This record gives sequence, structure tokens and C-alpha cells, in this order.
Amino acid sequence: MYTIKQAQLIMGALPLADVTIYYIDIRAFGKGFEEFYQQSKAMGVSFVKGKVAQVTGAGDGNLAVHFENIAGDGKATVAEHDLVVLSVGLLPNTDALSLFSNGDLRSDAHHYLDEVDEDHTPTMTSIDGVFAAGSAAAVMDIPDTILHSAAAAVMAGSYVERLKS
Repeated sequence: MYTIKQAQLIMGALPLADVTIYYIDIRAFGKGFEEFYQQSKAMGVSFVKGKVAQVTGAGDGNLAVHFENIAGDGKATVAEHDLVVLSVGLLPNTDALSLFSNGDLRSDAHHYLDEVDEDHTPTMTSIDGVFAAGSAAAVMDIPDTILHSAAAAVMAGSYVERLKS
């Protein structure tokens, strides 16, 4: 979704820009995300369902994007662009797990920090006093990350207060 947001910002600043997004999946999972995706298409952003294999120089200063045209005939295709921006999905940073040598800090099946009871005590991890904040626990958009991080701060403050008494 952040790629689509950047495309909309470009189209707003440079309405004549030719913006193409190559994708495998559009993951418009949140409230209003599908409408956001449709709005960017209406603004002129071109979406190509294709698996990019390589980006090479085209010889005239442009770049050639080599991709498998998934939605079309499935064949290898080349498209020329004057600028290519690579946008990758979010992966968990597993470095936090190595901060605890005994392995007590658990991760979930996707390698994000495991929240003991996400519904009733969000941010609490398998170690007392260690809280997961924002995208350390899962892929989140900005508003959810802010909300989740604020919850982690409250939980940490509550934990410190309990230690003092």
C-alpha cells in the first residue's frame, strides 16, 4: 500500500507522469485500502500483474524491466522506463530474538515477536517486562503501528509502576 501511496503522490505532483507498478499480489487488506487502490488506477497509475526478473540498461539512458506477464500470456516481456523504483515487502527483523541468549523471547510462525494474548494483553511477549511495539509484532499500517506502540508504552509504564511498589 505504501507503493500505491507514493505513486499517488507522484501523480499529484506530476500529473503527466507515466507510473507503472509491477506486482504479484495487491494486498489491500485494511479499511479503505481497496478504494485507495481503485483511486490510484483512476488517477492513471498502471498496474501490471507481472513477476519482475531483471532491470537492465536500455542503452539510451532508460531502463528495461524484464518481467513475466502473469495476467497476459505468461511470456517474458520487456518494458522501457526512464526511472525504476524498487519496492519490497516488509520482513521481520529477527535481531530482537538474539538479544536474549536463552531463547525465551518467542516468535510467531512468521518470525515476528509473539504476543502472548493479542486480544486481551496486546504487546506482552513471552518475557515479563518485554513488550512488542508496532511492526515488531506484525505488518501494520501507520495508524495501527502508532496505536500498538502507544499500547506498548502504556504496558511498559504500568510494568515499571508495579516494580516500584
